[in-house]
Amino acid sequence: MTCEHINMGAYNLHIINTNAFKTITIDINFRRQVVKEEITKRLLLKNILLDSTKRYPNERELIIESEKLYDLKLISSTTRMGNYTNLSFKTRFLNDKYTQKDNTKKSIEFMMDILFNPNVENNSFDEKILKKIKEKVAKNIKTLKDNKVKYAIFKLLENIDNKPYSYNSYGYLEDLDKIDGKQLYNYYKDMLDNDIIDIFVVGEVDKIEIKEILKNHFKTRVYHKPKTDILVKELEIAKKINKFRETDDVNQSQLTFLATLNGLTEFERKYTIMVYNELLGGSSNSILFNNVREENSYAYYINSDQKNYDNILLIYSGIEPGNSEEVTKLIKKALIDIEKGKITEEQVKSAKETIISAIKSTLDTPSGIINTYYAMILVNSADTETRIENINKITKEDIIKLANKIHLHSTYLLEGVKNESN
Repeated sequence: MTCEHINMGAYNLHIINTNAFKTITIDINFRRQVVKEEITKRLLLKNILLDSTKRYPNERELIIESEKLYDLKLISSTTRMGNYTNLSFKTRFLNDKYTQKDNTKKSIEFMMDILFNPNVENNSFDEKILKKIKEKVAKNIKTLKDNKVKYAIFKLLENIDNKPYSYNSYGYLEDLDKIDGKQLYNYYKDMLDNDIIDIFVVGEVDKIEIKEILKNHFKTRVYHKPKTDILVKELEIAKKINKFRETDDVNQSQLTFLATLNGLTEFERKYTIMVYNELLGGSSNSILFNNVREENSYAYYINSDQKNYDNILLIYSGIEPGNSEEVTKLIKKALIDIEKGKITEEQVKSAKETIISAIKSTLDTPSGIINTYYAMILVNSADTETRIENINKITKEDIIKLANKIHLHSTYLLEGVKNESN
Protein backbone atom coordinates (compact mmCIF):
# COMPACT_ATOMS: atom_id res chain seq x y z
CA MET A 1 0.00 0.00 0.00
CA THR A 2 1.37 3.39 -1.02
CA CYS A 3 0.06 6.89 -0.41
CA GLU A 4 0.75 10.01 -2.45
CA HIS A 5 -0.32 13.46 -1.22
CA ILE A 6 -0.96 15.89 -4.08
CA ASN A 7 -1.61 19.61 -3.71
CA MET A 8 -4.30 20.39 -6.27
CA GLY A 9 -4.35 24.09 -5.40
CA ALA A 10 -7.84 24.53 -3.98
CA TYR A 11 -7.86 21.10 -2.34
CA ASN A 12 -5.58 18.26 -1.28
CA LEU A 13 -5.73 14.88 -3.00
CA HIS A 14 -4.54 11.75 -1.21
CA ILE A 15 -4.26 8.62 -3.39
CA ILE A 16 -3.80 5.43 -1.42
CA ASN A 17 -3.04 2.65 -3.87
CA THR A 18 -3.82 -0.86 -2.71
CA ASN A 19 -5.01 -4.06 -4.36
CA ALA A 20 -6.62 -5.28 -1.12
CA PHE A 21 -10.14 -4.40 -2.30
CA LYS A 22 -12.25 -4.98 -5.41
CA THR A 23 -13.75 -1.53 -4.90
CA ILE A 24 -12.55 2.05 -5.11
CA THR A 25 -13.55 4.39 -2.29
CA ILE A 26 -13.54 8.17 -2.63
CA ASP A 27 -14.12 10.30 0.44
CA ILE A 28 -14.45 14.08 -0.01
CA ASN A 29 -14.10 15.99 3.27
CA PHE A 30 -15.10 19.61 3.84
CA ARG A 31 -13.63 21.01 7.06
CA ARG A 32 -13.90 24.31 8.91
CA GLN A 33 -13.99 25.69 12.43
CA VAL A 34 -17.10 24.76 14.40
CA VAL A 35 -19.72 27.51 14.60
CA LYS A 36 -22.82 26.68 16.61
CA GLU A 37 -25.16 28.52 14.23
CA GLU A 38 -23.88 26.50 11.25
CA ILE A 39 -24.39 23.01 12.68
CA THR A 40 -27.99 22.68 11.46
CA LYS A 41 -27.12 24.05 8.00
CA ARG A 42 -24.43 21.43 7.53
CA LEU A 43 -26.85 18.69 8.55
CA LEU A 44 -29.34 19.93 5.96
CA LEU A 45 -26.64 20.03 3.29
CA LYS A 46 -25.56 16.50 4.19
CA ASN A 47 -29.04 15.29 3.32
CA ILE A 48 -30.24 17.56 0.55
CA LEU A 49 -27.25 17.08 -1.75
CA LEU A 50 -27.80 13.32 -1.77
CA ASP A 51 -31.55 13.66 -2.33
CA SER A 52 -31.51 14.90 -5.93
CA THR A 53 -29.64 16.88 -8.58
CA LYS A 54 -30.55 18.84 -11.69
CA ARG A 55 -29.85 15.78 -13.81
CA TYR A 56 -31.52 13.36 -11.38
CA PRO A 57 -34.38 15.41 -9.92
CA ASN A 58 -35.60 12.83 -7.43
CA GLU A 59 -34.26 10.10 -5.19
CA ARG A 60 -35.62 7.32 -7.42
CA GLU A 61 -33.61 8.50 -10.43
CA LEU A 62 -30.47 8.73 -8.30
CA ILE A 63 -30.99 5.15 -7.18
CA ILE A 64 -31.54 3.93 -10.76
CA GLU A 65 -28.30 5.60 -11.90
CA SER A 66 -26.32 4.19 -8.97
CA GLU A 67 -27.59 0.70 -9.86
CA LYS A 68 -26.44 1.20 -13.46
CA LEU A 69 -22.99 1.89 -12.01
CA TYR A 70 -22.87 -1.62 -10.55
CA ASP A 71 -24.65 -0.69 -7.34
CA LEU A 72 -22.51 2.31 -6.48
CA LYS A 73 -22.89 3.36 -2.83
CA LEU A 74 -23.22 6.94 -1.59
CA ILE A 75 -23.21 8.12 2.02
CA SER A 76 -22.69 11.42 3.79
CA SER A 77 -21.85 12.19 7.40
CA THR A 78 -21.04 15.06 9.71
CA THR A 79 -18.53 14.71 12.51
CA ARG A 80 -16.66 17.00 14.85
CA MET A 81 -12.94 16.73 15.48
CA GLY A 82 -11.84 19.15 18.18
CA ASN A 83 -12.34 22.67 16.89
CA TYR A 84 -13.26 21.42 13.41
CA THR A 85 -16.53 20.27 11.91
CA ASN A 86 -16.19 17.82 9.04
CA LEU A 87 -18.75 17.13 6.31
CA SER A 88 -17.95 13.99 4.32
CA PHE A 89 -19.36 12.68 1.05
CA LYS A 90 -18.22 9.15 0.31
CA THR A 91 -18.75 6.85 -2.64
CA ARG A 92 -17.71 3.23 -3.17
CA PHE A 93 -17.86 1.49 -6.54
CA LEU A 94 -16.35 -1.53 -8.32
CA ASN A 95 -12.95 -1.29 -9.93
CA ASP A 96 -12.89 -1.32 -13.75
CA LYS A 97 -11.27 -4.76 -13.57
CA TYR A 98 -14.66 -6.18 -12.56
CA THR A 99 -16.95 -4.03 -14.73
CA GLN A 100 -17.24 -2.54 -18.17
CA LYS A 101 -14.56 -0.04 -19.18
CA ASP A 102 -14.70 3.50 -17.73
CA ASN A 103 -16.80 2.61 -14.66
CA THR A 104 -14.33 4.57 -12.52
CA LYS A 105 -14.65 7.67 -14.68
CA LYS A 106 -18.45 7.45 -14.83
CA SER A 107 -18.76 6.84 -11.08
CA ILE A 108 -16.61 9.86 -10.20
CA GLU A 109 -18.51 12.02 -12.65
CA PHE A 110 -21.76 10.88 -11.02
CA MET A 111 -20.47 11.97 -7.63
CA MET A 112 -19.27 15.31 -9.04
CA ASP A 113 -22.75 15.88 -10.46
CA ILE A 114 -24.21 15.38 -6.98
CA LEU A 115 -21.79 17.87 -5.41
CA PHE A 116 -21.70 20.53 -8.11
CA ASN A 117 -25.04 20.30 -9.91
CA PRO A 118 -27.59 20.49 -7.06
CA ASN A 119 -31.32 20.77 -7.56
CA VAL A 120 -31.40 24.59 -7.49
CA GLU A 121 -33.62 27.22 -9.11
CA ASN A 122 -33.01 30.97 -8.89
CA ASN A 123 -30.11 30.48 -6.45
CA SER A 124 -32.29 28.52 -4.04
CA PHE A 125 -32.74 24.90 -3.08
CA ASP A 126 -36.25 23.61 -3.78
CA GLU A 127 -38.41 24.53 -0.76
CA LYS A 128 -40.52 21.36 -1.03
CA ILE A 129 -37.43 19.17 -0.93
CA LEU A 130 -35.96 21.28 1.85
CA LYS A 131 -39.15 20.87 3.88
CA LYS A 132 -38.83 17.08 3.60
CA ILE A 133 -35.18 17.24 4.70
CA LYS A 134 -36.04 19.54 7.60
CA GLU A 135 -38.62 17.02 8.83
CA LYS A 136 -35.96 14.32 8.77
CA VAL A 137 -33.47 16.43 10.73
CA ALA A 138 -36.17 17.52 13.19
CA LYS A 139 -37.08 13.91 13.83
CA ASN A 140 -33.45 13.09 14.63
CA ILE A 141 -33.25 16.03 17.04
CA LYS A 142 -36.44 14.99 18.81
CA THR A 143 -35.38 11.36 19.11
CA LEU A 144 -32.11 12.23 20.87
CA LYS A 145 -33.79 11.83 24.24
CA ASP A 146 -34.86 8.30 23.31
CA ASN A 147 -31.21 7.24 23.36
CA LYS A 148 -30.52 7.70 27.06
CA VAL A 149 -26.78 7.06 26.77
CA LYS A 150 -26.24 9.78 24.14
CA TYR A 151 -28.73 12.08 25.84
CA ALA A 152 -26.94 11.90 29.19
CA ILE A 153 -23.56 12.62 27.58
CA PHE A 154 -25.04 15.53 25.63
CA LYS A 155 -26.68 17.00 28.73
CA LEU A 156 -23.40 16.83 30.62
CA LEU A 157 -21.41 18.49 27.83
CA GLU A 158 -24.14 21.09 27.28
CA ASN A 159 -23.29 22.53 30.69
CA ILE A 160 -19.70 23.29 29.70
CA ASP A 161 -19.77 26.88 28.45
CA ASN A 162 -18.80 27.78 24.90
CA LYS A 163 -16.85 24.69 23.92
CA PRO A 164 -17.28 22.92 20.55
CA TYR A 165 -18.23 19.71 22.36
CA SER A 166 -21.00 21.51 24.25
CA TYR A 167 -22.96 22.08 21.02
CA ASN A 168 -25.69 19.66 19.95
CA SER A 169 -24.37 17.70 16.96
CA TYR A 170 -27.97 16.69 16.14
CA GLY A 171 -28.78 20.33 15.31
CA TYR A 172 -31.27 22.84 16.71
CA LEU A 173 -35.00 22.98 16.06
CA GLU A 174 -35.06 26.78 16.38
CA ASP A 175 -32.45 27.08 13.61
CA LEU A 176 -34.45 24.88 11.22
CA ASP A 177 -37.24 27.46 11.13
CA LYS A 178 -34.80 30.22 10.14
CA ILE A 179 -33.20 28.47 7.17
CA ASP A 180 -34.79 28.80 3.73
CA GLY A 181 -33.65 27.48 0.35
CA LYS A 182 -31.76 30.63 -0.61
CA GLN A 183 -29.86 30.83 2.70
CA LEU A 184 -28.88 27.17 2.44
CA TYR A 185 -27.67 27.62 -1.14
CA ASN A 186 -25.55 30.60 -0.11
CA TYR A 187 -24.05 28.51 2.68
CA TYR A 188 -23.38 25.69 0.21
CA LYS A 189 -21.40 28.08 -2.01
CA ASP A 190 -19.55 29.40 1.03
CA MET A 191 -18.62 25.83 1.97
CA LEU A 192 -17.17 25.15 -1.49
CA ASP A 193 -15.14 28.35 -1.41
CA ASN A 194 -13.94 28.46 2.18
CA ASP A 195 -13.79 24.96 3.67
CA ILE A 196 -10.48 23.11 3.73
CA ILE A 197 -10.98 20.16 1.37
CA ASP A 198 -9.26 16.79 1.50
CA ILE A 199 -10.09 14.06 -1.01
CA PHE A 200 -9.05 10.48 -0.28
CA VAL A 201 -8.99 7.77 -2.93
CA VAL A 202 -8.46 4.16 -1.79
CA GLY A 203 -8.11 1.25 -4.20
CA GLU A 204 -6.17 -0.01 -7.18
CA VAL A 205 -6.26 3.12 -9.34
CA ASP A 206 -4.43 4.95 -12.08
CA LYS A 207 -3.08 8.09 -10.37
CA ILE A 208 -2.91 10.09 -13.59
CA GLU A 209 -6.50 9.19 -14.51
CA ILE A 210 -7.83 10.17 -11.05
CA LYS A 211 -6.01 13.51 -11.14
CA GLU A 212 -7.31 14.29 -14.62
CA ILE A 213 -10.95 13.45 -13.79
CA LEU A 214 -10.92 15.57 -10.64
CA LYS A 215 -9.11 18.41 -12.39
CA ASN A 216 -11.89 18.52 -15.00
CA HIS A 217 -14.84 18.12 -12.64
CA PHE A 218 -14.01 19.33 -9.11
CA LYS A 219 -15.17 22.92 -9.42
CA THR A 220 -13.63 24.89 -6.59
CA ARG A 221 -10.84 27.34 -7.24
CA VAL A 222 -10.30 29.29 -3.98
CA TYR A 223 -6.75 28.64 -2.80
CA HIS A 224 -6.30 30.50 0.49
CA LYS A 225 -8.45 29.02 3.24
CA PRO A 226 -8.35 29.79 6.97
CA LYS A 227 -6.91 27.19 9.34
CA THR A 228 -7.26 26.84 13.08
CA ASP A 229 -5.73 24.69 15.80
CA ILE A 230 -7.64 21.42 16.07
CA LEU A 231 -7.11 21.08 19.83
CA VAL A 232 -9.81 22.53 22.07
CA LYS A 233 -8.42 24.68 24.86
CA GLU A 234 -8.11 22.86 28.18
CA LEU A 235 -10.70 23.35 30.91
CA GLU A 236 -9.41 24.74 34.16
CA ILE A 237 -9.21 22.20 36.97
CA ALA A 238 -12.42 22.44 39.02
CA LYS A 239 -12.00 23.21 42.72
CA LYS A 240 -15.20 21.29 43.31
CA ILE A 241 -16.95 18.83 40.99
CA ASN A 242 -19.89 20.46 39.19
CA LYS A 243 -23.03 18.37 39.64
CA PHE A 244 -26.06 18.36 37.34
CA ARG A 245 -29.13 16.23 37.82
CA GLU A 246 -32.40 15.49 36.03
CA THR A 247 -35.18 13.00 36.72
CA ASP A 248 -37.03 10.97 34.15
CA ASP A 249 -39.52 8.13 34.03
CA VAL A 250 -37.00 5.42 33.15
CA ASN A 251 -35.99 2.24 34.92
CA GLN A 252 -32.26 2.74 34.36
CA SER A 253 -30.36 5.79 35.58
CA GLN A 254 -27.52 7.31 33.54
CA LEU A 255 -24.47 8.56 35.43
CA THR A 256 -21.87 10.44 33.39
CA PHE A 257 -18.57 12.09 34.35
CA LEU A 258 -16.31 14.52 32.55
CA ALA A 259 -12.63 14.66 33.49
CA THR A 260 -10.13 17.24 32.23
CA LEU A 261 -6.81 16.41 30.61
CA ASN A 262 -4.35 19.08 31.70
CA GLY A 263 -0.79 19.58 30.54
CA LEU A 264 -0.42 16.42 28.48
CA THR A 265 2.71 16.01 26.41
CA GLU A 266 2.34 15.17 22.72
CA PHE A 267 3.35 11.57 23.42
CA GLU A 268 0.84 11.29 26.26
CA ARG A 269 -1.95 12.71 24.09
CA LYS A 270 -1.26 10.36 21.19
CA TYR A 271 -0.36 7.17 23.02
CA THR A 272 -0.36 7.01 26.82
CA ILE A 273 -3.95 8.22 27.17
CA MET A 274 -5.08 5.31 24.98
CA VAL A 275 -3.55 2.76 27.32
CA TYR A 276 -4.85 4.62 30.38
CA ASN A 277 -8.37 4.67 28.97
CA GLU A 278 -8.28 0.99 28.05
CA LEU A 279 -7.22 0.17 31.61
CA LEU A 280 -9.82 2.41 33.18
CA GLY A 281 -12.97 1.62 31.22
CA GLY A 282 -12.24 0.79 27.61
CA SER A 283 -13.45 -2.80 27.59
CA SER A 284 -14.94 -5.69 29.56
CA ASN A 285 -11.48 -6.28 31.04
CA SER A 286 -11.25 -2.78 32.49
CA ILE A 287 -10.97 -1.72 36.12
CA LEU A 288 -14.34 0.05 36.11
CA PHE A 289 -16.13 -2.89 34.48
CA ASN A 290 -14.72 -5.34 37.01
CA ASN A 291 -15.19 -3.15 40.09
CA VAL A 292 -18.57 -1.58 39.35
CA ARG A 293 -20.37 -4.20 37.28
CA GLU A 294 -18.82 -7.59 37.95
CA GLU A 295 -17.90 -7.37 41.65
CA ASN A 296 -20.69 -5.11 42.92
CA SER A 297 -23.46 -5.43 40.25
CA TYR A 298 -24.18 -1.71 40.43
CA ALA A 299 -24.15 -1.07 36.67
CA TYR A 300 -25.68 -2.53 33.52
CA TYR A 301 -22.68 -1.11 31.67
CA ILE A 302 -19.79 1.28 32.38
CA ASN A 303 -17.24 2.67 29.94
CA SER A 304 -14.70 5.43 29.53
CA ASP A 305 -13.70 7.26 26.36
CA GLN A 306 -10.83 9.66 25.81
CA LYS A 307 -11.50 12.67 23.58
CA ASN A 308 -7.95 13.60 22.63
CA TYR A 309 -8.83 16.60 20.47
CA ASP A 310 -11.09 18.00 23.21
CA ASN A 311 -8.70 17.54 26.17
CA ILE A 312 -11.35 15.63 28.10
CA LEU A 313 -12.20 12.08 29.15
CA LEU A 314 -15.74 10.76 29.64
CA ILE A 315 -17.00 8.04 31.96
CA TYR A 316 -20.58 6.90 31.40
CA SER A 317 -22.69 4.20 32.96
CA GLY A 318 -26.19 2.79 33.15
CA ILE A 319 -27.03 1.97 36.76
CA GLU A 320 -29.82 0.87 39.04
CA PRO A 321 -31.74 3.90 40.41
CA GLY A 322 -30.49 4.78 43.87
CA ASN A 323 -26.93 3.50 43.28
CA SER A 324 -25.35 6.74 42.09
CA GLU A 325 -23.43 7.45 45.32
CA GLU A 326 -21.93 3.96 45.46
CA VAL A 327 -20.94 4.06 41.77
CA THR A 328 -19.44 7.54 42.18
CA LYS A 329 -17.27 6.30 45.06
CA LEU A 330 -16.05 3.36 43.00
CA ILE A 331 -15.22 5.59 40.01
CA LYS A 332 -13.24 7.98 42.20
CA LYS A 333 -11.46 5.04 43.81
CA ALA A 334 -10.49 3.63 40.41
CA LEU A 335 -8.99 6.98 39.37
CA ILE A 336 -7.04 7.25 42.63
CA ASP A 337 -5.86 3.64 42.46
CA ILE A 338 -4.27 4.23 39.05
CA GLU A 339 -2.65 7.44 40.34
CA LYS A 340 -1.12 5.41 43.18
CA GLY A 341 0.07 2.69 40.86
CA LYS A 342 -2.36 0.02 41.98
CA ILE A 343 -2.27 -1.66 38.59
CA THR A 344 -0.36 -4.74 37.52
CA GLU A 345 2.13 -5.21 34.70
CA GLU A 346 -0.21 -7.85 33.31
CA GLN A 347 -3.06 -5.31 33.13
CA VAL A 348 -0.82 -2.86 31.28
CA LYS A 349 0.33 -5.56 28.87
CA SER A 350 -3.24 -6.66 28.16
CA ALA A 351 -4.37 -3.07 27.51
CA LYS A 352 -1.51 -2.49 25.08
CA GLU A 353 -2.26 -5.72 23.21
CA THR A 354 -5.91 -4.72 22.80
CA ILE A 355 -4.96 -1.30 21.41
CA ILE A 356 -2.34 -2.72 19.04
CA SER A 357 -4.89 -5.20 17.71
CA ALA A 358 -7.31 -2.32 17.07
CA ILE A 359 -4.62 -0.27 15.30
CA LYS A 360 -3.80 -3.19 13.00
CA SER A 361 -7.46 -3.74 12.17
CA THR A 362 -7.82 -0.16 10.85
CA LEU A 363 -6.01 -1.27 7.70
CA ASP A 364 -8.66 -3.92 6.96
CA THR A 365 -11.23 -1.48 5.55
CA PRO A 366 -11.11 1.57 3.25
CA SER A 367 -12.72 3.71 5.97
CA GLY A 368 -10.12 2.64 8.51
CA ILE A 369 -7.32 3.47 6.06
CA ILE A 370 -8.81 6.90 5.35
CA ASN A 371 -9.20 7.66 9.07
CA THR A 372 -5.57 6.69 9.63
CA TYR A 373 -4.24 9.00 6.92
CA TYR A 374 -6.63 11.83 7.87
CA ALA A 375 -5.25 11.71 11.42
CA MET A 376 -1.77 12.16 9.94
CA ILE A 377 -2.97 15.39 8.36
CA LEU A 378 -4.96 16.71 11.31
CA VAL A 379 -2.64 15.95 14.24
CA ASN A 380 0.56 14.73 12.60
CA SER A 381 -0.22 11.17 13.61
CA ALA A 382 2.48 8.61 12.86
CA ASP A 383 2.19 5.63 10.53
CA THR A 384 0.77 2.37 11.85
CA GLU A 385 4.14 0.73 12.51
CA THR A 386 5.41 3.71 14.52
CA ARG A 387 2.20 3.92 16.51
CA ILE A 388 2.51 0.27 17.48
CA GLU A 389 6.15 0.78 18.48
CA ASN A 390 5.21 3.73 20.68
CA ILE A 391 2.34 1.88 22.36
CA ASN A 392 4.77 -0.93 23.19
CA LYS A 393 7.12 1.58 24.85
CA ILE A 394 4.56 2.69 27.44
CA THR A 395 5.32 1.61 31.00
CA LYS A 396 3.34 1.44 34.21
CA GLU A 397 5.23 4.55 35.38
CA ASP A 398 4.11 6.46 32.26
CA ILE A 399 0.48 5.66 33.08
CA ILE A 400 0.87 6.77 36.72
CA LYS A 401 2.41 10.06 35.58
CA LEU A 402 -0.47 10.66 33.17
CA ALA A 403 -3.09 9.72 35.78
CA ASN A 404 -2.01 12.68 37.89
CA LYS A 405 -2.93 15.03 35.03
CA ILE A 406 -6.56 13.82 34.93
CA HIS A 407 -9.12 15.57 37.15
CA LEU A 408 -12.87 15.09 37.56
CA HIS A 409 -14.68 18.26 36.53
CA SER A 410 -18.42 17.62 36.14
CA THR A 411 -21.04 14.95 36.57
CA TYR A 412 -24.57 14.52 35.26
CA LEU A 413 -27.17 12.14 36.63
CA LEU A 414 -30.32 11.24 34.74
CA GLU A 415 -32.12 9.68 37.69
CA GLY A 416 -34.66 7.02 36.90
CA VAL A 417 -37.61 5.78 38.92
CA LYS A 418 -36.64 2.97 41.25
CA ASN A 419 -38.74 -0.16 40.84
CA GLU A 420 -40.55 -1.19 44.03
CA SER A 421 -41.03 -4.92 44.52
CA ASN A 422 -44.53 -6.11 45.22
